Amino acid sequence: MTMELFKIAWRNIWRNKKRTMITAGSIFFALTLSILMVGLQTGTYDNMIKTSVEDFYGYIQVHKDGYTEDKVLINSMDYSPEIQEFLTSDENVNELHPRIETFTLSAFGNKTKGIPIIGVIPELEFEKPGLKKRLIAGDFPTSENGGLLITEKYAEYMGVQIGDSIAFIGQGYQGISAVGLYPVVGIIKLPNPQLNAGLAYMVLEQAQELFSLQGMVTSVVLRLDDNSSYEETTDQLASNLPEGYEILNWEEEMPELVQMIESDQKSGQMMLLILYVVIGFGIFGTALMMIAERIKEFGVMISLGMQKTKVIILVAVEMIFISFVGIVSSILASIPIMYYLYVNPITFTGEMAETYESMGFEPIMPVAWDLSYYLTQPFIVIVITILAMLYPLYGLRKMNVIKALKK
Repeated sequence: MTMELFKIAWRNIWRNKKRTMITAGSIFFALTLSILMVGLQTGTYDNMIKTSVEDFYGYIQVHKDGYTEDKVLINSMDYSPEIQEFLTSDENVNELHPRIETFTLSAFGNKTKGIPIIGVIPELEFEKPGLKKRLIAGDFPTSENGGLLITEKYAEYMGVQIGDSIAFIGQGYQGISAVGLYPVVGIIKLPNPQLNAGLAYMVLEQAQELFSLQGMVTSVVLRLDDNSSYEETTDQLASNLPEGYEILNWEEEMPELVQMIESDQKSGQMMLLILYVVIGFGIFGTALMMIAERIKEFGVMISLGMQKTKVIILVAVEMIFISFVGIVSSILASIPIMYYLYVNPITFTGEMAETYESMGFEPIMPVAWDLSYYLTQPFIVIVITILAMLYPLYGLRKMNVIKALKK
């Protein structure tokens, strides 16, 4: 009997093709738009986090206590075997990336420019896929050969090419003069426009020598096996962190980025709510019309002995079938669109590109290729369908059969 009910429901929805197509079409367009919207939003957030966090800052950093409030070399920390052993004791910590991060004056020919310098262990830092693919000239520095890796726009501004040497003049640990001359061995193009405008990587040992920081670093980046568990790892390490150190995850260190993502998410949620309301009212109106147009038909069916409960189930199955037509069509249309935008992200130009760059982000809008969107969004539509049918089905349950037959 159940299969017969499904067959009857399927045939019934095509008795009025126009109504079925209009309702399924509204679900199709609203669901497709919601999938694309969520995919674009999530992809944009992931790209922001990847370029700012995964490829540069790191999910977790450890400093000397007070470094976050006053990022000067005097607040550098001893990179002792004890602190290394403690940090690697957590099973989620894969590697430690010690760094020296400071700001100094650079000079080449008759040009000068103040830039950030980052001292790193090349064999660790430059193994990141996000950095390796962005090398546009020369090669990465090595611990054996040394040298500088500079950003594209900085090289253009200074007129520097591979093999040229850049002079640095600044202040080292406890006010000691920091002066050095280093050859450029590589040029990299970073997606973050602000970083790409001026940044130099240097081998950690050379940076320690330049700034008189033997055996010291300004920060240690923790590379994790599971980046999604950075909050749990931070809490676990913070509970036993030796005195004199501080540990922060990227959300604590970069609150502006977190606030911007949260603000954008709220606006996106409002748009999704509007789309869901459109779907809900479309289904609600269709259910009302379907019952109103066929009220005499339902009266005849009940008077001939069909239980009213089965009539209600029949109408409910018809509405679910119509929803499924829209949902399946939307999924089939969304998958190729999402994949195309995943491979070929939207690139902004003009004022929009300038706005993104002014905030320090690459002017692109990639799509997150996550098939979970094809589960969560359709599930929400099914829930909306069920809720939108409740009142029309309740009216059908209260239907007076005698009045219905007189229609």
